[in-house]
Amino acid sequence: MSSSQLKTITILTFIMIIFLATASIFGAFVDITYARETASMAAQGTGQDIVDLFLVVPSIIVCLIHMRKNNRIATLIFGGLVFYVLYSFIIYSMGVHFNLMFLVYCFTLGSASYVFIFYFHALSRVNVKDWFNEKTPNQGLAVLFIIVAAMFYTLWLRDVIPAIIKNEVPKSVTDYDLLVNPVHVIDIAFALPGLIIAAVLLRKNHNLGYILAPVALVFIIVLSLALAAMVIMTRIQGISEDASIAIIFVILSVVSIGFLWAFLRKIKPVNNSTI
Repeated sequence: MSSSQLKTITILTFIMIIFLATASIFGAFVDITYARETASMAAQGTGQDIVDLFLVVPSIIVCLIHMRKNNRIATLIFGGLVFYVLYSFIIYSMGVHFNLMFLVYCFTLGSASYVFIFYFHALSRVNVKDWFNEKTPNQGLAVLFIIVAAMFYTLWLRDVIPAIIKNEVPKSVTDYDLLVNPVHVIDIAFALPGLIIAAVLLRKNHNLGYILAPVALVFIIVLSLALAAMVIMTRIQGISEDASIAIIFVILSVVSIGFLWAFLRKIKPVNNSTI
């Protein structure tokens, strides 16, 4: 990346972090933030806000600092963290009832979107494939992405298709008093096809596959931890007695961490020149 590109990304990231931290603090520690939500939705929001505040915000800051020092591993991890924020705040902006953080949600989503656009534009002009000095686990990663995509497509379509056939509204929508489930929309339309595209590009050994793979892995890792935190928070607050599904999310996160480590360990040491 050029110095001007890094400067633009740094400024936008600084703005994003301020809004992300603000939304997370209010969501985690100010009760009125989720006053209009169901008890389950409020607990889940609190769980995710805790992960965002104590894991995502510090991780973005650390990665940004090292990315500015031409650290290739930090550069690739950074994109996944930003995409997670972008994904999450589409849901916050459109799936959470109007509250005092509405504008903060919008500004977080907007800044994350532009950070990711500038980041991806800059990195797509770089031969990232040439950063690696050995064969990366492309085939295994492709299989993982297809499995994750198939798993969530199955979950969501089992919820949506019967409701469409019966001309009813899915329980996941009515339970939270929503118009539609924004997770269904984002996953079915964008996130899951993106995993499949990343898998295809990896199998073809395409340069974009080397950019999208760590983005997807980091996204899966952080989202899985956030989902686990949501489940655990509903258990802590006595809303749900079964927290076993959190184990599944933790396992998915651990497996993805293993693949991320196997992928990034093949990166060549970088010189002092720009990435």
